[in-house]
Amino acid sequence: MKRRWLVLLLLAAGPAAVARQPDGTLGIIRAPNNGIPVIVLPGATFEAALTSQAELRLADANGQHALSVEWSALPDGFANGHCTVPAETAAGTYALEASVNGQTDRNERAVFVRGTFPDTYILAHLTDTHIGANRNNRASGEVLRGAIDVLNKSEAAFVAVTGDLTDGGEIGQFQTFLKVIDTCLLPTFVCPGNHDRKALNYESFFGTLTYMFWFGRDGYLCFDTKDFMTADELGSQDADLEIYRRAIKPARWSIGLTHRYEPDMGMRSQIVLFIDDPLDHLVMGHWHRANEDNEKTVPWGTTTLTVTPAAVDGFGRMFDISPKGVKPRPPQRIVTTE
Repeated sequence: MKRRWLVLLLLAAGPAAVARQPDGTLGIIRAPNNGIPVIVLPGATFEAALTSQAELRLADANGQHALSVEWSALPDGFANGHCTVPAETAAGTYALEASVNGQTDRNERAVFVRGTFPDTYILAHLTDTHIGANRNNRASGEVLRGAIDVLNKSEAAFVAVTGDLTDGGEIGQFQTFLKVIDTCLLPTFVCPGNHDRKALNYESFFGTLTYMFWFGRDGYLCFDTKDFMTADELGSQDADLEIYRRAIKPARWSIGLTHRYEPDMGMRSQIVLFIDDPLDHLVMGHWHRANEDNEKTVPWGTTTLTVTPAAVDGFGRMFDISPKGVKPRPPQRIVTTE
């Protein structure tokens, strides 16, 4: 189990059959990927995790851009690449390609280059996509595709998809999820839900369970909730959350993204997230309905909690992020399920 190294390296800010391995699982490039991309400015840097050192480049329809990489070792023989984006790189969406020992790997939609980071922007939130479920007349994959089509026409800066990506954690369901989100024109950040936890299938498709990223001056912390019922849980996530919470402490706003929150999740994690230095906002799903009456809150401090209804039922939500704070809009049925 090689989770720890991939968690640590993320402290810095096409079809599945083409990218990754033939079955859609991660190959030479472990991160970034289309579920945990990086958003950077020209001339800025990002971290990449690979099974070994390799030649790295950004690629799009207009050509390739070689990356300047400083390498360091990770446990178990893996490699961390500190990558510099060429200053002349145009804003756009790029695949990350790696070549080593005659092999080439490619992660689509892994690197998004922006000209600037605005002070005011929109976060789009989808949750509980439940690919593989037969809950409505319209197939779950088609519902998600319809939602992505709507978001592609929106002014959102990126999309968070917070868990229960699949209905049963099956490999085929993850493959379908990948094909659909690769139609998204925006960066897509994912985290696992309880329905995604079959064997290590989630990890084989997306890698780490817990990570952080920056969007401009705002810090986002994505975390797993599979062990939330264990009040004294001392797994690696507790330490990871401590590291990431410290890393984003200077952020204008600190925003948590997770599938579910329960008051009896590990107390050490709750102290880090909600007591010692509370997150400003927590965004989640799991309920398949909104918490418009604030019937559940984080009892330990001042963190506001917002629940978005299930995307499998056609819902999504936008958040306005500005110098005034994190403001959720009312949830909307953005696509029909009939």
